[in-house]
Amino acid sequence: MTHPRVFLAIALAVIFAATPSRAGQDETTVYLTVDQAPKSLFPGAQIERKDVPSTPEFKEKLKAKLGRVTPTVWEDSYRTFTATQDNKKIGYAVVVDEIGKVNPFTLIVAATPEFKVRDVAVMVYREPRGGEITQKRFLAQYKGKGSGDPIRLDKDIVGISGATLSVIGANRAVHKALSVLELVYQ
Repeated sequence: MTHPRVFLAIALAVIFAATPSRAGQDETTVYLTVDQAPKSLFPGAQIERKDVPSTPEFKEKLKAKLGRVTPTVWEDSYRTFTATQDNKKIGYAVVVDEIGKVNPFTLIVAATPEFKVRDVAVMVYREPRGGEITQKRFLAQYKGKGSGDPIRLDKDIVGISGATLSVIGANRAVHKALSVLELVYQ
């Protein structure tokens, strides 16, 4: 007769051998495409797209504007949008990438004509953890923030346990997005 512990060890070995490993697998979740994103933040508005090349001069201006905030400034260009409704400009938006823990995530930040955050949406999330930052409840904390406002974890933005690096990345991304919009549209 086989001892119960041996049987348990064999059963667990079979189960783990049959369970695929998540390591190395693609963790990408696409929530919005580039065409869908501005329309979701400005429903019913007319959207005009403008691609802005991220030249060395633009990158230097952006880094200078960001000052102490140090997001990655790696994009080759920025997809920006102007939203109008009833022949009145109602805001701007830009798509940016920022690093989470290991992989970049893509989000779109919509701003008012005064360059305050109107709305934020995660378009693509590529991390195995921290996906809670994609939730509207979390993203709503950015509304009304401007490029000069501090956006700090646990001071201005309530963090999420287990998603600290993603929250910090989102904070940097919002600062970067607002600064890009001001450089392009002010």
